[in-house]
Amino acid sequence: MSEHLLKAGANISPRDGDELARLPFLGHWFRTKSAIVLHLTNGTVQINFFQDHTKLILCPLMGAVSFIDEKRDFRTYKTSLIQEFGCCKELGSRMRYARLMVAKLLSCKSSAPR
Repeated sequence: MSEHLLKAGANISPRDGDELARLPFLGHWFRTKSAIVLHLTNGTVQINFFQDHTKLILCPLMGAVSFIDEKRDFRTYKTSLIQEFGCCKELGSRMRYARLMVAKLLSCKSSAPR
């Protein structure tokens, strides 16, 4: 299993002030027939798809979507540019799925006791 883990950000050096930042942690997760959905406390949503091992990462702080494809190629797109110019079919279908999963997360959050 360890050989399949992608070490994202392993070659990035820390910046000044990073030691003061609070690291996000897993706030909520659930599993569907197609994927596992992870919602972090900073608003980021990561969806790991079972069938092809692709991953979609939605970052509201950056207004960006990152996609790791079957070949482990990592690409990040600004959501505003996707809205303006569109995206490939592969990314589009996963983003439609992500919209449903975010709606599910929001409905769980709104129905949770305060």
